[in-house]
Amino acid sequence: MATDSLDDRRKALEEQFFQKHEKELVQKMKDAAAKKSSKEELQKLTGIADEQVLEMLADLKLGGAATLVMSLFPVIEVAWADGKIDEQERTAIMDASKSIGLEKDSAAFEYLEKWIAEKPEPTWLTLWTDYVKALVAKMKPDDKAMLKATVLGRARVMAEASGGFMGVAFKISDAEKRVMKKLEAAFD
Repeated sequence: MATDSLDDRRKALEEQFFQKHEKELVQKMKDAAAKKSSKEELQKLTGIADEQVLEMLADLKLGGAATLVMSLFPVIEVAWADGKIDEQERTAIMDASKSIGLEKDSAAFEYLEKWIAEKPEPTWLTLWTDYVKALVAKMKPDDKAMLKATVLGRARVMAEASGGFMGVAFKISDAEKRVMKKLEAAFD
């Protein structure tokens, strides 16, 4: 009888192990399928074919909302140029998010809130630069110029948000100018 009990226990443990292993495999397959779907969605939305850029965007697990996150990154980067985000900059960021239709209860908005609270890692600038380079690579010159003007225009609004003397004249700091040059370089 003791061997039957041990045998039953062994079988139960084996089943438990294989069920856990099977669940992990199923989850990995689901994650891979979701990532593939996300990459395909991003490719359709952006026209980007660069596998590395698509992979990095898919890793955000935002689907098409990754394009919204990428469009707000320059605003955030300029806002952090002086090492902090003030109230005027916070207001300008929220205005920019509304202008592109960013929903407050979205995962993309969570990134925005995180970036307002804490400066994004330098790797984000690299990802954004790669994203823009891949995006504009297949654009017509007029479309590229319009995108560049829109992105840099939003960034300039951010730079001017807290600049100036007593609100009379707009002044962009040297730190903001350096960030603007880096952003602009992505379009070359």
